[in-house]
Amino acid sequence: MKWYYLYIVPIFILVIWSLVSGFELVSPILLPTPWKVVSALFEILFDKDKNILFDIGLTCYRTLSAFIISCIFGVPLGLLMGYNLKVFRAFEFTVDFFRSIPPIALFPLLILLLGIGELAKLGVPIYGCALIIIVNSIYGVLNASKLRRLIGQVYGFSKNRIFWKIVFPDSLPQVFAGMRIALSLSLVLTIVVEMTIGSNNGLGKKIYDFHLLFDTPEMYGAILLTGIIGYLLNKGFIKIERKVVHWREK
Repeated sequence: MKWYYLYIVPIFILVIWSLVSGFELVSPILLPTPWKVVSALFEILFDKDKNILFDIGLTCYRTLSAFIISCIFGVPLGLLMGYNLKVFRAFEFTVDFFRSIPPIALFPLLILLLGIGELAKLGVPIYGCALIIIVNSIYGVLNASKLRRLIGQVYGFSKNRIFWKIVFPDSLPQVFAGMRIALSLSLVLTIVVEMTIGSNNGLGKKIYDFHLLFDTPEMYGAILLTGIIGYLLNKGFIKIERKVVHWREK
């Protein structure tokens, strides 16, 4: 694919946005021009009083912390559930039940249990991401090559050796797919949590404050920052995935 295909849709959106805001088809208070948003974005980035760089760093820290903790718990449990029928039966109802509950709906409960500190803010993205990772890890194991397992049994491999030499490598593409989705969800849930009561900092808090003050260009600028962060996190994760699951594209 030629590189310029990647920019067709963004340029189209930018043109439509410029026309709609330039001709004031929508109130400038609600939809400022792209140039005002970009100007506001640079202003808040270099304005020490607004201290948005600290908020960006804190949001990234919360996002990555929740994601890593989710992986530590989710991947082993998902692989074990996929490989061991007894473990699967033991956790199946619990995973399916909590998977039906929106993560943000548990935030009031987490505030009651953990207070309004960092633990409650991390709890929501950890909960949401862990379930995605668990489910994808389960199906990664279930979709592992049955033929390769059979060949391993014919050669007299033990169950542990079949798992580590055959099942685990086969499951990694699906596991990484779940982790990639979870990383994006971690950022989304972190931003949402930061916009709620009890948050004093973070990019989500900045977006909410700009909204309350009707600083629309600054609000759009902060939203663009969120998209840029998510894009960079996704690209970085893809590079890691290609190095770990290097046989996937061969």
